[in-house]
Amino acid sequence: MKYNSYYSLFFLIVFSSCITEPTITISQNKKIPVSIAKNFTMTYTDSTLTKSFVSGKIHYDYTNDQLNFSEFFEDVELIIYDINKTSTISSDYAIVYNSFRFMEFQGNVKITTTEGELLTTDQLYYDTENEWLFTEDDFEYTDKTNKIIANRLDSNRDFTDLVTGNLTGSINISE
Repeated sequence: MKYNSYYSLFFLIVFSSCITEPTITISQNKKIPVSIAKNFTMTYTDSTLTKSFVSGKIHYDYTNDQLNFSEFFEDVELIIYDINKTSTISSDYAIVYNSFRFMEFQGNVKITTTEGELLTTDQLYYDTENEWLFTEDDFEYTDKTNKIIANRLDSNRDFTDLVTGNLTGSINISE
């Protein structure tokens, strides 16, 4: 009789804890874009002046997300207009964090300017508010008189205040 009560208690615990009910799980992590654009061009203006164009093959708009961001895929191109100079940044992929005014470019990143400057790297960050560029990746920068190859870049968009990591290449210094 003593063993029967143990068996009864055991079966009661096992079978009462094995209640299975179907459950439906909806992922809270799946992000759904507000819009998707293909073969697009966007124009950014300020006080009726055109400041920049962004174009590419695919654009996902996640402004409904807490991070408020947009993703750009395939042949991404950002053209920035100034009074004295135009700069073009191209890459395979870009992401813009609208709230932080910050962009990241990845894959075959290239910056060209109307003054003949060229910068190439695999990844580049751009602070749009302060117009500041930086990367920890290897990069190559050339202009009319310099060829800089290094593993880190921290610079203003005009490349007049440029700091690098380990440097190779040639730099002309005027006194």
